[in-house]
Amino acid sequence: MKVEEVIREKPHLKSPLELYDKVKNFVEFCKNEKERLNLDTSTDLFDVVLRNFSSLFSIPYDSISFLKDEILRAGIDPVKIPSSLLLMEIQTDDLSKEEISRMFFILSKPFFVFLRKDGVEASFMETGKCPICGTDSSISMITGNNERVIICPMCEHGGSFYRIGCPYCFNRNPDRIEMLLDDEEIRIEHCLECSTYVKSFRENHFFKYKNPFLIDIVSLPLDIIAQKRGFIRRSPNYIGLRIIE
Repeated sequence: MKVEEVIREKPHLKSPLELYDKVKNFVEFCKNEKERLNLDTSTDLFDVVLRNFSSLFSIPYDSISFLKDEILRAGIDPVKIPSSLLLMEIQTDDLSKEEISRMFFILSKPFFVFLRKDGVEASFMETGKCPICGTDSSISMITGNNERVIICPMCEHGGSFYRIGCPYCFNRNPDRIEMLLDDEEIRIEHCLECSTYVKSFRENHFFKYKNPFLIDIVSLPLDIIAQKRGFIRRSPNYIGLRIIE
């Protein structure tokens, strides 16, 4: 299902859906450029990422090119440690603190995806965190075989986890996990032990929307309800939102 079709179906989500589409295209363009140019050095890759960001988000390259110098000055290597970008702090009169944080989140996305290798199978069973990049996740898919696959919001790796269970505190008591469903039966699983929730969807949702992160965006109203009830989302969605208001 194309984003334009989803917007027509859910016009109240137009803004986050449009941002999701831009971020998705940004990540894809960066990945394709990396492969086409056979780049592997941090400086070259960061320049490719910045130029794609500038083009897709209509931000003049000259206004953000200083970020390369800031990253070199900080001794950060986003190719090896993408999460280092999320900790960057810069001072500029042109952008607010929130805008800077969102920008670095989006800029880090391609570097997280660069970490993932096609065909690598690794589960979330041991720590509940992504075995590729170490990120927490808040979405999972229930397969046709009734197995659960957790999906990392940053590097996009999918790996197996317990069918019933909290990946944060490892509570596996079904009596201590509550369910909340929306009209499409996308659901939230509340852990009553640690107040965390994870969103789950079935394969039929994937067949409809074609992308797990799009499913996460179309079900934003579930996040609002869960968070109003005091439950916590431990990781951001595809557009960098963790607290949904």
